Amino acid sequence: MLSGLDKLLIATLTLVLMVGMGASLTPGDYRRALERPRAILIGLLSQFGWMPLLAYLAIRSLGLEGTDALGLLLMACTSGGNASNMFAYFSRADLALSVSMTAVSTLASVFMMPTLLYAYAASLSQTQMQIPYLAVMGTLALMLLPIGGGMWIRHRSAPTAARVERVGAVAGALLLAVLLITSVSDQLELLLTAEDASLVACAFVAVSGMALGYLVARLAGLQPRQRQAVSLETGVQNAPLAIAVILATFPEAEQEALLKLPFLYAMTALCVGSLATWAYRRFPSA
Repeated sequence: MLSGLDKLLIATLTLVLMVGMGASLTPGDYRRALERPRAILIGLLSQFGWMPLLAYLAIRSLGLEGTDALGLLLMACTSGGNASNMFAYFSRADLALSVSMTAVSTLASVFMMPTLLYAYAASLSQTQMQIPYLAVMGTLALMLLPIGGGMWIRHRSAPTAARVERVGAVAGALLLAVLLITSVSDQLELLLTAEDASLVACAFVAVSGMALGYLVARLAGLQPRQRQAVSLETGVQNAPLAIAVILATFPEAEQEALLKLPFLYAMTALCVGSLATWAYRRFPSA
């Protein structure tokens, strides 16, 4: 079980990460999003269209049940995050588009995440759990406050915002490290005996999500750097946000089991995102 100290540390790191994410955004990011609506809409379609559908197909075809099924679905229904922006930067994709998509999808997730959870979880009869949809929506809405605080810092002082953004990035790395340490120490047997179906499901959703995001962006006529950004934004989900929702809204007895699939997915997406980054740098005009 996660201790009270673990939860406090995770909550603190998540808060700092959200402020750091806000410090990386400006009102101009939203204005740019309005100036290129086609690219943003394609990104949103991939984010909230393909990802939950792919997770649902994986759950059905691989027979995931209970907390594993819901954990994967939660992860697939969340927005993009700072990690996708990082991969876009290192792969030399369209970073401005990536940041704009993150900004828009974060706002949209307040409504889209609980709606998609309701739509897909309702047909998963094997998921014998009560999903607190309104609590999920409320938690996501509250998450906008630290993001807004970060944007205010950016508005007041760009140099200060740059420092806050770096601190937020460190907090994100520490958050994953804390989850890794607590998972290894408290759930070593659980992770070592993770069913092949869970690992295959995470890999399938991450790889297929990036591939479909890229394909749809290419069919829509977006430029190479734009479709690379859409691809990365689609497959690399906001793990800290999903984790925060689980810790803030679900009963304590269910939290540890629910965290397993988001954690596995985050590790898988980091590996797949790294490979995609190498490929996009190697073949920039693809």
